[in-house]
Amino acid sequence: MSRRRRAPTVVFALAAIVAALAAVAWRQSTTRETMQELARVERDLAVALDEREGVAREVVALESRWVTAEAARRLGLRPPAESEIVITSGAAR
Repeated sequence: MSRRRRAPTVVFALAAIVAALAAVAWRQSTTRETMQELARVERDLAVALDEREGVAREVVALESRWVTAEAARRLGLRPPAESEIVITSGAAR
């Protein structure tokens, strides 16, 4: 009878070990997938930051005095005469 009493305990212990190993394998595979996704997001972020820096450099270049003055010359812009200046009061609605 002692063997019969031990059998369920051994089966339960083996089932617990198998369940623990399955949990570890699942956790590791989930971690691997998460790390791959994180690496992809970091690459995308690096590309976006590079694009942002490029756009910022382009904006600085286009806002330079020479470009602004040349654009004003080509468009025929000039400072307004005193009679053309209108001062308004109040907040916009």
